[in-house]
Amino acid sequence: MARPPGSTSRGGGGGAGGSRGPGDRRGPGAPRGGGSARGPCSPGGRGDAAGTESPGGRGDAGGAGESRGRGDSGVPGESRALGEPRYPGDRSGPGRPRGPGEPERRGGPDAARARLVDELRDSGRLTSRAVEAAFRAVPRHVFLPEMAATDAYQDEAFVIKTGDDGMPVSSSSQPAIMAIMLEQLGLARGNRVLEIGAGTGYNAALIAFLVGEGGSVVTVDIDAGLAARARAKLVAAGYARVLVICGDGGFGAPDHAPFDRIIVTAGTWDLAPDWLAQLGPGGRIVLPLSVRGIQLCVALERQAGHWRSRSACRCGFIRMAGAFAGPESFLPLGPQPGLHVQADEGRPVDPDALYAALSGPTTDVPAGVQVAGLGELGEADLWLTVTEPDLVRLTITGSGPLRGSLLPLLPLGAMADSGTLTGPGGLGVAALLPVRPPPGRGYGEFEVAVRGFGPHGAGLAGHLAARVLAWDERGRPGASDLRLNAYPRGTPEEALPGQVTLDRRHTRLALSWPAA
Repeated sequence: MARPPGSTSRGGGGGAGGSRGPGDRRGPGAPRGGGSARGPCSPGGRGDAAGTESPGGRGDAGGAGESRGRGDSGVPGESRALGEPRYPGDRSGPGRPRGPGEPERRGGPDAARARLVDELRDSGRLTSRAVEAAFRAVPRHVFLPEMAATDAYQDEAFVIKTGDDGMPVSSSSQPAIMAIMLEQLGLARGNRVLEIGAGTGYNAALIAFLVGEGGSVVTVDIDAGLAARARAKLVAAGYARVLVICGDGGFGAPDHAPFDRIIVTAGTWDLAPDWLAQLGPGGRIVLPLSVRGIQLCVALERQAGHWRSRSACRCGFIRMAGAFAGPESFLPLGPQPGLHVQADEGRPVDPDALYAALSGPTTDVPAGVQVAGLGELGEADLWLTVTEPDLVRLTITGSGPLRGSLLPLLPLGAMADSGTLTGPGGLGVAALLPVRPPPGRGYGEFEVAVRGFGPHGAGLAGHLAARVLAWDERGRPGASDLRLNAYPRGTPEEALPGQVTLDRRHTRLALSWPAA
């Protein structure tokens, strides 16, 4: 099997082959890939960050945490990934507009905000008094006038703008992922902060509260309409001192550098050189970074000529647009409207052959491992994706006739033999799933199975089931244990300590887990 472009196995606790499993948080219907066709700041242009990832789209600048669904580890499936927004017409969520004359419910917005903050604190999302105080002080409903004020305090991301094709362009991030990222950022009074992706402006207001009058906040969005909206709502909420700039966030804000902290709220594929250059001594950057199609929210700091991760967790964001858009995009899969598929590193896929394989007979191979829920299934998925670089990581999302018994979890992460994806015959695809999906939408503890699709699916499923057992025997490593280091693009491979290396335009990423 051929290795993916730019991916190198370095042994040491890994394994062969690449994978990606359940747990990709791309919501149904994300913007189409390939970056924005419009330039920065053109009305309707796709921009720098939003809080959802969807089929194909490169994110249009949304606010921090403009992420996708729920699910602690970002496992795909019926529970959404952290940050995944509700989509227009999604009647299962609370993000509906308030009807004329409809009264506020459950004690009004102040009481709803207090309940949300209590939930974030009790769940461990909020770990510092400073960030908790920011969430208690800043009114989210001011930034979401489209809905009832009390509904704005659901722990959900909400789409705030869609493109002409109906795909999400920006969202208001899920408070849980916003809290996590702000804790990762480690803000102090007086800090100078750059945010890439203004979204609604809510995240910038939280940052402004945290850095105080002595600090400064600059937020950049590629979409002129979103930038104007964020500016107006920041003024309305009492944070007029936040500077909102319309531009391609990949270039940062050089006229206002250096910064103590940078936070990126769009899914990124690489570290833009201008971000790193605009960070001052002791600076830190927090961003959603694609690792073979799985997004990890990573906090990075300088260390001896490279950038070292301090923390990481799974997340889901609309992908970056503009000059620094990555190559990973979604393709229609089968009859439309319906499913979409994305391959890691933007590798070619034959959608017709893949859809035929997914529609045909399947083979389920029990792995003999119990997990505590979809979050832990996502940790197994991440480990397989990193340690199996010879396989292609696929993300399948959307809806259609295959949803249900054949594809019980959507979005779904899957792995495929790289030699079979671009031609007919011989296709092998496999995905991690519960052995017996429980009734309803609740997932507690369950046994892991690997479902194989296509002529070579059974063999691939057996291989991955053995790898899940290896993950269990190694102590179930996950995102929080992952070591990610970013080196200059020209760094020789022998100098990289990672188990797997991924080449980007400007950096080489080296990934490993500590020995069990």
